[in-house]
Amino acid sequence: MTNEFELIEHSKVQDIHVFLIEMHYRSMHLHMDMEVVYLLSGSLNIVTNNNKISLEKGDFILLNSCQLHELHSKNSALLLIFQFSPKIFEAFFPQINEVYFDTIPIALEASETGRRLLENIVAASQAYFKEEEHFSLLCHGFSSIIMFDLMKLVPHKQMKEEKKDQLLLKLERIKRISDYISKHYQEKLLLSDIAKKEALSFTYLSHFFHENFGVTFQEYVNLLRCEKAKYLLIHTENTLLTICGVCGFSDLRYLNSAFKRFYGVSPKYFRKQNQNCQNQVNMLKQDVTNKQYVFSKNQSLEKINQLFTL
Repeated sequence: MTNEFELIEHSKVQDIHVFLIEMHYRSMHLHMDMEVVYLLSGSLNIVTNNNKISLEKGDFILLNSCQLHELHSKNSALLLIFQFSPKIFEAFFPQINEVYFDTIPIALEASETGRRLLENIVAASQAYFKEEEHFSLLCHGFSSIIMFDLMKLVPHKQMKEEKKDQLLLKLERIKRISDYISKHYQEKLLLSDIAKKEALSFTYLSHFFHENFGVTFQEYVNLLRCEKAKYLLIHTENTLLTICGVCGFSDLRYLNSAFKRFYGVSPKYFRKQNQNCQNQVNMLKQDVTNKQYVFSKNQSLEKINQLFTL
């Protein structure tokens, strides 16, 4: 899957989507929905707005509509995610389109408002997964209460329409750049080529990239290539030379150097450490960017009921 604008399906409840997921990595993406992320177990890093944010068990974070973000867990993280469209509130809270929330981790158990927010997120999720008669009414009712508590708990600012339009234009450029890199990572990639496509100077784009991606252009490309190499090392028996070429590295020395810098070990040693991993796959033309498992509605409900007694 390329880094792209994600179209969220609201197949069960209009403008609401809830899921339980075990996450290793989710590539850079954005969508129109606001997103509440609650970390049930493990640890999680979120890269957004030129910041790397770390979450521990019991933390939650709120991502704004059209906010570019990337998720990564060193081992794995169990997440309960509640996504909802701002359109839900427009009729009775039109200011929603001017509200921009700070992206900061908050421990929900640390305050009365946080504990109430968690209770309502869990109750809304249970209703969503149970699918009892008229459950969509419950989900929409809870979403309004959740938004009320988010406004009290999460620092935010009012953003005028002009500012929002500027932000959307910037996000569209970020999306185009990340899409291009994801599609061409196996080839020789030059920032100067992207600058020409965007009709920008090399210097401006270099600063723009570092400011919005949090790393230099070459670091981002190498990280993407290493993520793909890491997956192939675990899930295929291909030689290092084959993986080197498939992932866009010019030679084995370059692969080894970049891999050690990001993960602290050589590719060969990493494969040896993970040689007992199951689900061996010998296909190179597959999505090797995102590693995640979405639980079924029955699995989700069972897991949530085990973790919470409300």
